[in-house]
Amino acid sequence: MKINKLNLLTILLISIAVIFLGFTVHDVFSPHDSTEHVVRIQQGDSALTIGKRLEEAGIISSAGRFRLLAKLRSKDRQLKPGTYVFGGNTSLWDTVSRLQEGVSEQIRITIPEGLSLHRTILLIEASGLADYDQLYAAATDTALVRRITGLPLPSLEGYLYPETYLFPVPSTPDSILALMGREFFRKMHLNGIEAYAEERFYQKLILASIVEKEAGNDDERATVAGVFDKRLRLGMALQSCSTVDYILERRGIRREVLTTADTEIESPYNTYQNPGLPPTPVSNPSIASIKAALNPEQHDFLYFFSDRKGNNVFSRSYQEHLNQQRKMHL
Repeated sequence: MKINKLNLLTILLISIAVIFLGFTVHDVFSPHDSTEHVVRIQQGDSALTIGKRLEEAGIISSAGRFRLLAKLRSKDRQLKPGTYVFGGNTSLWDTVSRLQEGVSEQIRITIPEGLSLHRTILLIEASGLADYDQLYAAATDTALVRRITGLPLPSLEGYLYPETYLFPVPSTPDSILALMGREFFRKMHLNGIEAYAEERFYQKLILASIVEKEAGNDDERATVAGVFDKRLRLGMALQSCSTVDYILERRGIRREVLTTADTEIESPYNTYQNPGLPPTPVSNPSIASIKAALNPEQHDFLYFFSDRKGNNVFSRSYQEHLNQQRKMHL
């Protein structure tokens, strides 16, 4: 049986339509994985305006498809104003549906281990939950800091425990930081560590914040802590790259390897130039690093360097340190 050109064209068009429908259905109902983000919808915002806002936040892939789906479902004029939490593992269909349900109650934000106060606040701001300047003002408000830590400290650096949080929406900067501070002390208590209003513990927390950044893997934490503890007892400079990185971070600089000029920066945080610990933590460490700082490994190592493969190479003398570097062509 012969197929004429008209029938062939019809089959081709139907095939294209089926393929297009398949892609459309997949796009509408398949979950899109994204970081949760607070999105505020104003009275009078159109479906396209809302779609663009969601697309900019990475919640959906196309503002146009969002508007089309809302229109096809006759929801484009029923999208309610309010403060919503979008993202996670949700489909375009679910996103449109959520805009009919009213205000979301919580947003999930994961704070990775080893972030500084600066980067932690940037991460929270990126979620849309709170403004950087307001968060930083609260984190450096000495009255709030004392209420949370029990100590007259300049900031909450080190006390914002790395964890996945569910923050109420909306939340004030004070309440966000207080929740993270409470989690810090809860973790310490669960591990039998007395941390509240302890000046000695604060010194160990500073050490832990350095260990967090310097250890190549979990097994090295106590060894790295032992190197720095031994240097402190001998009156040697710590010469920690992470403390210089902390200075550079606020200047918007990130380096794979520090320059000689970097290690000569005048700052109380520069442990190449100043003996002892820096004045505050340089990151928010994990419980593993805090335990390592409280119980440093006893050994003869005084030097170490990264092998650029996720591990550190430890040495007992400076000459051994140089020989190891030459051997690895670093």
